Amino acid sequence: MFSLNKNGILLLLFIVVFISRIPFLSAGYGVEEDSWGIALAAFHTWLTGVYEPSRLPGHPVQELIYSALWGYGPVLYNSLCAIFSCIGVVFFALILKHFQFKLPVFGALALAFTPVYYISSTYTIDFVWTQAFVLISFYFLLKANYPLCGLFLGLAIGCRITSGAMLLPFMIITWQNNNLRSNLQTLTKIVLPMGGIALLAFAPVIKEFGLSFFMYYDQFPYPPFPKVIYKMILGVFGFVGTLAIAAAFIKIVSNYKKQPSGESYTNKLDKKVIIACFVTIVLYTISYFRLPQKSGYMIPVIPFLIILFGYYLNQKQFKALCIALMVSPFICSINLTDKLRGSSHSDYSMVFNVSGQEIFFDPFSGPVFSDYSKRKLKMAYTQTVRNKADSTQQKTVVIAGWWYNEIMVESIEKSPNNFVIFESYIDSVKISNYLSEGYTITHLPEQDKYNDLMYQMNVTNTVSKQF
Repeated sequence: MFSLNKNGILLLLFIVVFISRIPFLSAGYGVEEDSWGIALAAFHTWLTGVYEPSRLPGHPVQELIYSALWGYGPVLYNSLCAIFSCIGVVFFALILKHFQFKLPVFGALALAFTPVYYISSTYTIDFVWTQAFVLISFYFLLKANYPLCGLFLGLAIGCRITSGAMLLPFMIITWQNNNLRSNLQTLTKIVLPMGGIALLAFAPVIKEFGLSFFMYYDQFPYPPFPKVIYKMILGVFGFVGTLAIAAAFIKIVSNYKKQPSGESYTNKLDKKVIIACFVTIVLYTISYFRLPQKSGYMIPVIPFLIILFGYYLNQKQFKALCIALMVSPFICSINLTDKLRGSSHSDYSMVFNVSGQEIFFDPFSGPVFSDYSKRKLKMAYTQTVRNKADSTQQKTVVIAGWWYNEIMVESIEKSPNNFVIFESYIDSVKISNYLSEGYTITHLPEQDKYNDLMYQMNVTNTVSKQF
């Protein structure tokens, strides 16, 4: 396919993927409150010298690096995510090359442009950092360099603690029947550096919170099932990608009873690798269903799904699937129409309701454009809130909810208005204290409802008005 040597292909792959991210690296730290939370925590860590996690259990590897780089603005933070996404794509190409895939670059580009991976690499979040370290670790596992495998898996855990689940599929791949000693040696070579790096990464968290940081929790009730499925599938692959994956599944099932011959199975995989891929998909799908709040939680599944499709589909079918995933970020967007946190869409969009939310389908705009327009819209609303807060001359508490992190980051370099206090969420005791001090309780849109859900009460809407 290319006349370049192997290193030239990898360099070109890195450059192409990075250039594709450049138009979307502005517009603040991202669309999610967690992305702005990372920036806010980085600022506090930089300011005080004491590590502050953006959210427990913490993502210390990324958060500490960001705190050291505070002051250079969101484009730098977002660019680091873009760079890590490129590193992950390059190592995925090397993994496919190790498996002697006939279309390793297509497979790598399919990962690069799968909508959730693409979008997550354009703003400040830990997903692509984690995935890059996992893929580097996987590569060294395949090369039987177990200490380096463990080291990079430890860094992945330091970015996102759920990466530790990869130890199971890794051991499946390296497992040797009837050779317990060799298996224990391999496990030790991986676990020692992995555990050492992870412990070092989480030492600041343990110092501040003890072992209580290591927990599973959720703030709000379980989302409606249609929303869970949307985020798991359409939110991950986009509309075009979802159709292509459905077609690929149908093709695999229809060919299931046929004997693999000729073009049927172009790429060969060891049975242990196939099992490990399925195990990884199951593990992270279960993890997603426990807390189905973000499509990004499914990113760990994508490389292993691509590997399986590369095995079960013939070369022509696999290429078609990869091309569909490459196209998916750019057309057929499905997103919210909300005027404060929705996305822009063309006049040709179709609008409908799902689980009480108005959704649009726009054939002429893709998920990556929708995400970027949503980021800009949310920043504009945040500025509107800030402007009103600056002009308020009455003692006021604003329950900001999911807007809190963004408002606080945007307020860092501005003179505070001492009449206004922003809170994320507040319980009934704190509400009573503020009222006794003469404050007016207000809330941003929908946050009265979520404040009550947060503390399992029915108080906020009786004492608060919209800001």
